[in-house]
Amino acid sequence: MASRMMHLAAAVQLLPELPQGMDVPRFLSGEIMVDSAPHERHASHFLTQLDGRKTYNVARFRAQFGHLLQSDALVLGYYLHLLQDLVFRDYTYHELGFNPRKPGYLAGLHSDYRRLNRLLAARYGLSPDFAVPSDAAPLTAIAAFDMAGLPAALAEDFALPGAAEAFFFTEDMAAAYIERAVARCRSELHALQNGLPLTDPADWTWQLDPV
Repeated sequence: MASRMMHLAAAVQLLPELPQGMDVPRFLSGEIMVDSAPHERHASHFLTQLDGRKTYNVARFRAQFGHLLQSDALVLGYYLHLLQDLVFRDYTYHELGFNPRKPGYLAGLHSDYRRLNRLLAARYGLSPDFAVPSDAAPLTAIAAFDMAGLPAALAEDFALPGAAEAFFFTEDMAAAYIERAVARCRSELHALQNGLPLTDPADWTWQLDPV
């Protein structure tokens, strides 16, 4: 999954595409709240298997909350986070050949996230200064989200220094991913607003090779 800072970088570029009058802090909160239930990641990401391959079932999310996608900014932000994670899996696994099962690779990726935080904040003009809702309604039933802890977690992302050198995931890779994620989300927003076909999770599946 992409880091909070990458999701935030994608989110701020999507602000001009949002339905008129949408609550921007609520949208940004939806984008970053998905990862705030660390012990329920499968539930929070709607992880499922299709024909033996994994995906995030964005169609199931739409079945439950689709009626709110154009009226509730928190729901829309959450949904676009899931799409961005589908793009991240596709880019890192299928194009870059990243495999978190390799010894040290997952820890190395998280180290790269910490290294990238300040770089991305400067590159995309990001700030942690927006109000996070006190609860996860209307998404409360998905998982036990720590909404109260989100501001501190986000502030830490902006404050912690990272390693001097990348382990695997470089700033250029992050920028390329963010560009793809934004393009995917812009296409989805256009489809939502015009009644066009939406993302089919069957088109965004993965299966890791054994190490």
